[in-house]
Amino acid sequence: MEPWEAVAARARLSVDRARLFARALGEAGYPVLLEESGVGLAPDSLAPQHVLPRLKGRFGRPYRYLGTVTSTQDVLRAWHEAPEGALVVAEHQTRGRGRLGRPWLSSPGNLCFSLLLRRPQPPLLPLRVGVALAQAAGFGLLKWPNDLLSPDGRKLGGILIECEGGRTFVGVGVNVVQAPLPTAAALKEFRAVNRVDLLVAFLALLEEWLAQPPSAVLQAWQKWDGTLGREVRVHTPTGVVEGVAEAISQEGALLVRTNAGRKSVRVGEVVLPPPPNVVEAQEGQGQAQGRGASEG
Repeated sequence: MEPWEAVAARARLSVDRARLFARALGEAGYPVLLEESGVGLAPDSLAPQHVLPRLKGRFGRPYRYLGTVTSTQDVLRAWHEAPEGALVVAEHQTRGRGRLGRPWLSSPGNLCFSLLLRRPQPPLLPLRVGVALAQAAGFGLLKWPNDLLSPDGRKLGGILIECEGGRTFVGVGVNVVQAPLPTAAALKEFRAVNRVDLLVAFLALLEEWLAQPPSAVLQAWQKWDGTLGREVRVHTPTGVVEGVAEAISQEGALLVRTNAGRKSVRVGEVVLPPPPNVVEAQEGQGQAQGRGASEG
């Protein structure tokens, strides 16, 4: 926490103007701590001074830190001169999106960012990104290709990879402290996580995994696997595939055993049945709500 007088002197403002400016930063989505005696940033703020000194590789430079944005993917896409490794981090998104254009709700205190890759990318990029995220979090299961799930099947994080004109935009969202939906989970439910630690670890791990051979990627992905051997329903651009997820091909496709034989799915959204304990909890909740309605 820095005294208002010191902040005002450094910014060449009056104390009153410094207070107004700090309040405006908070309203714009930045995690500003305002007290009568002074102002400071939240301990796990993603401000450059907290992140840049800890970066070990080339990812994360240059670094753009923003409060509230439509989506980090949009900001990065509009940053035409950005080099390989450029990173956009925001405290809050108003129009975050996932695969198939579905909305991604981003609550304050969670982690959302987009990384730019410009070079021709190695095969299995979605799996490489998923492995890096799971290892950085040190927790969870991967739903093909790279959603991070809690052990009870709720969504902890998601990844969106988009390509345009030789540029690849890797968008990542992780529920660190808040789960925006009942079907989602937050990492803090299971372990203590600092956002800066998570971001720095992910960037370093992804740089390492981009250099690994496909065989190593597939082997690592299976260590975090939460998909294979389970009944799945996969929504693809050409329809729905239902069956048992049997394997991941050398090209990264999901191989599903259906009534009509094995099918290879390269692009799609996997829907998994909830684990038994989640089904029981949902049924119990529904029964309780029914009793409450009848009593009312």
